Amino acid sequence: MKRANEDAASLYESKRYDISFRGTSNDLSSVKIYTNKNSFQIEKQISFDSETKPISSVEYFAGSVLSSILLSFLEQSRKRGSIIEEMEGVLNLSLENPLSMLGVKGYDEEPVIRSITVTVFLYVDLEDPAFDEFCLEALAKSPIYNTLKRSMELEVLFKRLI
Repeated sequence: MKRANEDAASLYESKRYDISFRGTSNDLSSVKIYTNKNSFQIEKQISFDSETKPISSVEYFAGSVLSSILLSFLEQSRKRGSIIEEMEGVLNLSLENPLSMLGVKGYDEEPVIRSITVTVFLYVDLEDPAFDEFCLEALAKSPIYNTLKRSMELEVLFKRLI
């Protein structure tokens, strides 16, 4: 005899959440990405020009990594009664072989994001080891972090602001 909660546990939707995106390039110079409710346009994979205004693919990627980590902290804080008073995050990314993207002769290695370091600064009324426990629990809820940590050097540092 099966119990109701055993049937629920076997539902596909309880184990997976599938999301689809669509990308088009009507002008053949940029890509427009469609989500289920929004769209955004990307003109470059990365820009080495500090004056370039449009957001590149690498910037969207880095922003997604950082925001996923910070949002997991905010969600964990709410579950504990909103214990975070202030928070800031800094992401540093290392792209190897950038000259191959520019077509520089003699540089044929594939460009790859080799490492990312994220530092999360928190003003929270927790002492060690409760602070460390809170941070690790929050980080465990970030799907982007949990995916990337298996495929690259991804370090997250926690700094408690006093």
